[in-house]
Amino acid sequence: MSYTPPGQDPYGQQPDPYAQPQQPNPYGQPVSPAPQPYGQPELQQPYAQPWSAAPVKQNNGLALAAMIVGIISIPSACCALLGVAVGAAAAIMGHISMKQIAQQGQSNRSHALTGIITGYVGVGLGILNGIAGLVLNLNGGFGSF
Repeated sequence: MSYTPPGQDPYGQQPDPYAQPQQPNPYGQPVSPAPQPYGQPELQQPYAQPWSAAPVKQNNGLALAAMIVGIISIPSACCALLGVAVGAAAAIMGHISMKQIAQQGQSNRSHALTGIITGYVGVGLGILNGIAGLVLNLNGGFGSF
């Protein structure tokens, strides 16, 4: 067995069996790389530019409160005065929040609009319940019908 000094390859330089033989270009121009499949551009940036996040509009808290109070005003219209008071509070908060949304460019306008509509419905149902209560009370209740 023979000894090879360190740093030398004992097998020597082996040719690549899969390499294609290089032929000189008869025209003297450099050979262009192979065309990219599917029409991709030859030169690309390694990474695309990151997308910046869209600016997020701030929500109006009063609009959300108006919607919640407006929804509560509908079942609370069973008690006439309570339905009118809660519905009126929801409608007022909804109108105030609509002004704030328009001035400050905030989002959730739909919450404010829902609070206004449900507040007026609660006021209307409370008034109807109050009128029905007065009519029934003046006529002696359900027994007189």
